[in-house]
Amino acid sequence: MLLVVRRGAIATLARGAELAGAAAVACVRTFAADERFAEDVAAWRRRPGKVTLRARGGQWPQLLAEAPHVLAGDPEGEAVAAVPPSRRSARGELFERLQAMTSALTPPPDRVDPDPVRVTYLVNPRLAMSSGKTLAQVAHAAVMAADGGGLEDWVAVGCPALVAAPPQRVFDALCESGGLAARVVDAGLTEVEPGTVTVLAMPPGVPLRP
Repeated sequence: MLLVVRRGAIATLARGAELAGAAAVACVRTFAADERFAEDVAAWRRRPGKVTLRARGGQWPQLLAEAPHVLAGDPEGEAVAAVPPSRRSARGELFERLQAMTSALTPPPDRVDPDPVRVTYLVNPRLAMSSGKTLAQVAHAAVMAADGGGLEDWVAVGCPALVAAPPQRVFDALCESGGLAARVVDAGLTEVEPGTVTVLAMPPGVPLRP
């Protein structure tokens, strides 16, 4: 799955991650039911990789006009487009020109108050992941949380979320919590070691304590 962010449109990691999660969940649900993409989505689920790209100038409107996608946010402002999984040869020339998302974004706070309708994504503070890698990891957490079956009301309202990077001791303790909506363990193909826990997802309303 490709996540595409318009260059310069998003300033904070928290907002980018929320939109990436919402777009990824909607993308899976939309295109898994589309016979043109169902086979590729099913194959992707066995190894659900995600890459975050950035679109410059005219690339963004071209993407919205030409590529199959699901959009979270405002197409003229803060937004993330999720493009369904496909073979590289089928993506087209536009995607060959898009660069990986590495722009520095304002980091998330170290704590947030739980919200009754929002999932809270917790980013491992030990890791120095790029912005694009972080958005992809949060998107993975969002899909896992949605697939869990207990958060359909959250999915129905567009997957609203909060994002925090708590103190390391809190994150490490929560990794062993039984009440998580998702726990992302990275395969180690880029930026982090295999087996690294990158992101946790807390269900709506759950306080951030071990």
